[in-house]
Amino acid sequence: MPKHAFYWQLYISTYTALLGIPLLFLPKVSLPMIGFDAAIADGNPFVQLTGMFLLGLTLVTFRIWQKKIEVMILGTVVLRLFIIATLLVVGITGGFPFLFLMTGIVSIGVVGTLWSLRSVDLKPYL
Repeated sequence: MPKHAFYWQLYISTYTALLGIPLLFLPKVSLPMIGFDAAIADGNPFVQLTGMFLLGLTLVTFRIWQKKIEVMILGTVVLRLFIIATLLVVGITGGFPFLFLMTGIVSIGVVGTLWSLRSVDLKPYL
């Protein structure tokens, strides 16, 4: 497995941490910055839970990079494809422009990971 495939795990870790930390610890400050009403965080744990799950994804992808776990690379691609589909559906139905930005950020990582795997026989990893 090429080293470049693992570097994309650091890309994932970075954007999930940069989004997860503010959502978990400063939801009322971070929500208006991304185009949502800060009142969403009042009495609802969903914003903080989203931050927690993003930080969980940060830890998982960082460990994949750290330990060079080859079989997990394609698993993160499948997960990110699901995330892209979800972001698009929620963005289209809810009209939240930030979700389209996040779709682009996640898509860059998917394309980069798949591009780095272009010369690898992926059958053993499926």
